[in-house]
Amino acid sequence: MLDDQLSVSPDGASVLADCWNGICTWNAATGAVELAPDRNQVAVAPDWSRVATTDGGTVVLEPWESEGSAQVLEGLDDAEVADGSPVTAVAFSPDGRRVAAVGPGAEVLVWSVEGGEVVASLTASYAAEELAFSPDGTLLATAGGGPVEVHDLDTGDSRVLGRGLSPAVAWSPDGRWLAGAGEDGVPVVWSAADGAEVARLPGVRLHDLAFAPDSSTLALTALETTVVRLWEVGEGPTDAGGAEVRELAGHLDEPGAVAFAPDGTTLYSVAAEDGVVAWSLDRGRRESFELPQGPS
Repeated sequence: MLDDQLSVSPDGASVLADCWNGICTWNAATGAVELAPDRNQVAVAPDWSRVATTDGGTVVLEPWESEGSAQVLEGLDDAEVADGSPVTAVAFSPDGRRVAAVGPGAEVLVWSVEGGEVVASLTASYAAEELAFSPDGTLLATAGGGPVEVHDLDTGDSRVLGRGLSPAVAWSPDGRWLAGAGEDGVPVVWSAADGAEVARLPGVRLHDLAFAPDSSTLALTALETTVVRLWEVGEGPTDAGGAEVRELAGHLDEPGAVAFAPDGTTLYSVAAEDGVVAWSLDRGRRESFELPQGPS
C-alpha cells in the first residue's frame, strides 16, 4: 500500500488511496474496501469526477466512475527518465477548473480543464514533488526538493517561504495560512498575505499535513514516529505561537498522508503496512479499515 496519496469524497462517504495493484476506495461508514484493479492516479479532482495520471510528459484526466473519454494535457517536455514519468507532481485547483503539473527543468504548466489549453506557465527553482493551489486558485505553492515557494499565476511573481525539503504543503481553507516545512523540516505556518512566519512546531520533522475544514487545526505526520499530531493553530499569530498539540497513537508503522472528512469530525491517515485509519475526533475512537489482498 502507498502512503503518499489520500482523498475523501465531497460527501464524506468514501476514502480513496493507492493500493498495491490499483486504486482502493473504502466505505467511510463500514470500512469495507473496493479495488479498481490496474488503475493508478497522481491526483483526484475535488468533485471526484476525474483522476489524473501521467503518460510520459503528458497529464491524462480519466473519468473516475462515469463513462467518458480521457483528456490529454500536453506541453511539458517529454524527457526520458530511468523510471516512471518526468512529471513530478500534479494538482487540481479547488474548483476543479484547472490542473497544474511540474515537468523537466522545474517547468510548471497550468491548464484549463474545460478547454485543455495552457493558461499559465512558470519555472520553479527546483523540480517540486508537491503542488497546492490557494483556495481562490490564483496562487500555486510548490514544495519538496527545495524550499516552499508561492507563485502568482497572474503575474508570474514568486516568493520563497521556507527552507525545508519536505514534499508537504497545504493552504488553510479560509486562505489565511500556508503550512509546510521550514528549516530542518520543522512544520511551519506562514501568513498567506505577506509570507511572515506565524508559528512553528519544534522537534518534529514533517512528513505530510492537512488543514481541518474550519482552518483552526493542522493534522500532520512526521518522520520516524507512528503518531499523528493535531496542531491547534488558532485564530491568529498569537494563538498559533502557543499552539496545543494532541497526539493520536495507533498506527503500526510510520503514517504518511492525512485528510479530513468534509465535516471535520473524522481524520484519516494512511501507512504503507497497516493501511487507512479513521480517527473519530468528536468521539475519541479509532478504526482500522479493511485492507485489500496484497500482491501475489
